[in-house]
Amino acid sequence: MLSSKQQQTIQTIDSKIFELFAQEYTGHDYYHTKRVVNLTTRLMHYDDEELFAALVIAYFHDVFDDKINPSDDMSSDLLKLFGEWNLDLEGKESLIIDGIKQIGYRGGYGIKNKTFPAQYVSDADLLDAMGAVGIARTFYYAGSKKHPFHDPKLEGIAPENIEEYRNLERNPINHFNEKLLLLREWILTPEGIKIAETRHQLLVDFYNEFMEEMKDNL
Repeated sequence: MLSSKQQQTIQTIDSKIFELFAQEYTGHDYYHTKRVVNLTTRLMHYDDEELFAALVIAYFHDVFDDKINPSDDMSSDLLKLFGEWNLDLEGKESLIIDGIKQIGYRGGYGIKNKTFPAQYVSDADLLDAMGAVGIARTFYYAGSKKHPFHDPKLEGIAPENIEEYRNLERNPINHFNEKLLLLREWILTPEGIKIAETRHQLLVDFYNEFMEEMKDNL
């Protein structure tokens, strides 16, 4: 259970994040962040003593994401932002910053050994990349980057490193093989594993049907 002071801090962060992501159109907007926050709470339960740190991590996990707002020194940039927003993080700055830096799949190159609160935020973030929402976000992101819906000439292209994963032009459906269908194995928490099973099956069903229908594209 959060204290009244912690609740006030979370409310301040929520308002600031809403403003910060007001012009974000890649699927990493405020509402993605809010889903991650709410799912973190669901996975972790309200009475966990690390809930406050986990929620702060969840709110900040995409602020300096390398896809949308890369940072050369994330730790310094986060500390600066904490100060500008006048946040009282109760001496948990190091735990929170470490956790934020541990969030992200990054083409399979992400950090797997995470702090306790970061495990829950990571699961929540990955779960939002699965299921119906994950499918919608995949094509929404591709459109925002002006990638083709599906070009037969791009079939079979596979990135070999993190730079290619970020920048190589390919079909959105490739993202299923590169990430979405692999996420179930990255889920760490008991409740997260249960949710992942349902969302993973939806991904499998959609992928198979999509590829079947795309035979008419040849």
